[in-house]
Amino acid sequence: MNSTDTRLRKVTGGKVYASDFRPRDLAEEGWPADCAHALLLRSRYVDRPFKGLDLTLLPADLRPDSVVTAKDLPEPPYRNQVSARNVQALLPEGEIADYLGQPVAIALYGDFVRFRRAAQELREDAGPVIYGPPPAAAGSSGTDPGSATEQQTIEADLNEWTHRRFTGQVRQAHYLLDQTESDGYSVWNRGRIDRFDGTSFIRDDLPDIEADQLFQSIEAETADPTGTQVETTTFTQQTDPAFLEPEAGLAWLDRTTGVLHMLLGTQSPHSDVPDILGLLGGPAHPIVRSVKLTSTDCGGGFGGRDKSPFPYFLALAAVFSTKPVRLAYDRREQFQGGLKRHGSAVRSWVRVGPDGLLRAVRSFIVLRGGVEANLNGPVLGLAALHATGPYRVPRASVHGIVVERAIPAVGSMRGFGIPQVVFNLETALDRLAVTRLRTDPIAFRLANVLRPRDSAHPGTGDVDLAGTPLRFHLANAEICAAALHHPLWTGRDDARERVARRGDGTLYGVGFACCMEAYGTTQDSVYSAVRVTEDGRAEVWGQTIDMGQGARQSLEHVAREVLGVPTVARLGVVGPFERFAKRLKDLGAHTDPAVKISLSHGASSASKTAFFHGHVLREACRALLRLRLLPAARTLLEEPGLSDEVLLAAWHDGAVRLDGRPPIPLAALVRELKRTGRETYVLAHGYFCNGWSQATFRDGGVEHRAFIDALALGHAPEDDPPPLPPQGPLTPPPSRGPGGDTVPRSLYASAGHLIGVELAPRLGTIQVVDAVSFLDAGDALLPSALAGQVEGGLVMGISHALHEELPPETGTGPFVNLDRYRLARYADVTGIRRETVFVPLPAEGALGAGQPIMRHKGIGEATMTSVGAAVANAVAHALGHTDDRCWPTRTPIRLADLPLPTDGRR
Repeated sequence: MNSTDTRLRKVTGGKVYASDFRPRDLAEEGWPADCAHALLLRSRYVDRPFKGLDLTLLPADLRPDSVVTAKDLPEPPYRNQVSARNVQALLPEGEIADYLGQPVAIALYGDFVRFRRAAQELREDAGPVIYGPPPAAAGSSGTDPGSATEQQTIEADLNEWTHRRFTGQVRQAHYLLDQTESDGYSVWNRGRIDRFDGTSFIRDDLPDIEADQLFQSIEAETADPTGTQVETTTFTQQTDPAFLEPEAGLAWLDRTTGVLHMLLGTQSPHSDVPDILGLLGGPAHPIVRSVKLTSTDCGGGFGGRDKSPFPYFLALAAVFSTKPVRLAYDRREQFQGGLKRHGSAVRSWVRVGPDGLLRAVRSFIVLRGGVEANLNGPVLGLAALHATGPYRVPRASVHGIVVERAIPAVGSMRGFGIPQVVFNLETALDRLAVTRLRTDPIAFRLANVLRPRDSAHPGTGDVDLAGTPLRFHLANAEICAAALHHPLWTGRDDARERVARRGDGTLYGVGFACCMEAYGTTQDSVYSAVRVTEDGRAEVWGQTIDMGQGARQSLEHVAREVLGVPTVARLGVVGPFERFAKRLKDLGAHTDPAVKISLSHGASSASKTAFFHGHVLREACRALLRLRLLPAARTLLEEPGLSDEVLLAAWHDGAVRLDGRPPIPLAALVRELKRTGRETYVLAHGYFCNGWSQATFRDGGVEHRAFIDALALGHAPEDDPPPLPPQGPLTPPPSRGPGGDTVPRSLYASAGHLIGVELAPRLGTIQVVDAVSFLDAGDALLPSALAGQVEGGLVMGISHALHEELPPETGTGPFVNLDRYRLARYADVTGIRRETVFVPLPAEGALGAGQPIMRHKGIGEATMTSVGAAVANAVAHALGHTDDRCWPTRTPIRLADLPLPTDGRR
């Protein structure tokens, strides 16, 4: 199922995505060949009760063979919820939907022809779903949540939040930082505003007077009309992932063994399993004993499938089906029920001192979330953390909130909330530099960027908004300097004049924006495994999944780099790592509160493979070399005294190659290990939180120090090998920040974009024609995959800035499809003059002293984050920077909203 060349399988009709598979393809794993088909029936209203189903309204031959409703999910054993906030999986009769598009039933069909005909009927007209009248107190029909008042609503939300009136909201994030005092002050995600009559920060259920005072001080400073500052309010729209492959999956409950088998393209394989077991009631369920999940490639993820509710419905369909069942969204269903990206409203005040350096930032953020069934909290936390960008801000007051709505779940897709705040900050900085300070916008940024610690000079370096010292590599200054001297920037005014002389009313401008994007998840717990085989190959197992970012190829590259042999990677693996985690917990060393090492399983992400998963796999391969392959080489060479240093220096292309001796290939070493009953399979766990965990392991007289904290030797993934006991105490990472709490983030990758645009009023278009991407990616594991990410991120950013906009009735019916959702098309991007500038890492790599030398970073999301703001700043330059109205304040950017010169109008 996991051929090395996935691209070849795609173009030759092989099975790649979940939608490609049928139960007969899984016959070797014991699946029956026949297949049922599931269809979700959804609520179109949130202002009237669901009264039930009247399937007599369907022709008799199109009625389902069986229907699953909330009545079929008694508690116990079931827990009819898809989140901790009591969002119900299936809406019970008599209740009003938690959100638009909430499933009310699962219809099951035993054959495809009847299913297909019924699906066409029900997707067009959900008449069999019966509703009662709206309650008397209800207002509008609830079928138009994104009506003309949507913009007014989010503006009202922002005004309310700016005046601290949303005190009852659960999802809040606050950062207060004052570096003008010797000890500073910072709050993150640990406090809330909890009073209507003014400001009152509450932490640990007690008023935080110091936070109140700092908030009021920065508010007073930014309200002073005598200083130099700008106030900016921006809005970004909600968007859809627009997957290449809509969500799909197969499931089969083997009633003999009680194993629920599932195959799907998921971004969260390690949380899907416990979540599904929780829905089904866990051990209390009379039939389901365990869940065996097989992951396929997603066909595009980037947050859009992270914690998706789709697996819940697939699991329920399988439990109530008499045979394997397939659930596959069509594109309209994906628009109707799939995860979305948060819309936003952000208001900020950015102030400089007499020296032209940033003095203070005050920012209020409102994210428009959906029903709480996803990652509203983490998205908000990252958005708030990035509200001051890659800049040194001595005094900052940042406050974010998620307003949840009765619409489908809104998740972490495309940047985790960071592009929304970057759009606000970067356009504000441009305005501040051009209209207030009369200086070059990039030079202004360069003078204010955050810089990391200089390893040669302890005590140097800046802190981020959370007060965390920036101890790892950052390239903010290098990126701004490269952009400042790039010909596209230095020649921007001449280019604008050349276009103007064409005489057709077209306007040209160049803009810049940059970001410092966190990658990883604060506390990154990673498992990996590798095995070598008698035919001289390596097999790799990883938690990560492939979302089109090249995860499979990257891990295969890492193993080949260390072992020098052909490698095949299997991704989205659950079982072996779950068993290993249980073993480690039973061992007890990792659960000691003093050690501070997490064994949890996190979601995959586009920016985690190269840095996190690649590192732990590399350490597993190195452990296999030192603890098994090199001792086998000594045996075959009959030289037990050969040192590791000599043998490692002689290890090339999968063989020990000593001068004057025949090479000993990997296959011969594996055969020797098999002959003596020694293991050829290694499991490893590593943990990153402001640095990597470390431990020493001893086996057969060999002592091995590694930047991991757990290791086991076995024969195959089906084994449950015991972990090697660490020699001495584990060394946890330095996870605590200045305040004693776990740091929110410590790893950042810098990025920036120079964008050239043409505004053609006579044609009614805004077109990106030049794009330079500046990236702090380190050394690419796979240059072709990185190039694809750079291009894809650019296109996503352009789409967000200029095109994407969900129709207002999304979630309420079947009439939203790609024909009504404008994405950047081939004609929009094929003519762009593109360039990528990579900033090299220093010799010590991304982490510096005391950590492994790592020469790559997580860069996936940063390739898109600053595109929208750079487009907006380019529009302002094209319009001549005449006044503040030249800077767009909402996306998608429309010509009708811009102060175009009258002689350029049609």
